Amino acid sequence: MEEHPIQQPIREIDVYLSDEGSTVYTVGRRGVTRIEACQKSGLHANIPYVRVWKGDVCEAEFCQHNIVGVYFEPQAEA
Repeated sequence: MEEHPIQQPIREIDVYLSDEGSTVYTVGRRGVTRIEACQKSGLHANIPYVRVWKGDVCEAEFCQHNIVGVYFEPQAEA
């Protein structure tokens, strides 16, 4: 079964770092210019990842297992 593709841009992600806390990346804050979903090959399947960009530089990359929440831009009303 194919997963439903993400239609709207990602606005923010909340990432688990350790029991002491997590971190949040938000487009437009601390130099973050975009957040994109991607996937990388794993041992038995493709694993969903999220990349955080600051301009043309990938600042961070997290696999789905470390992501607490993904928040999307609201859909534009017609």
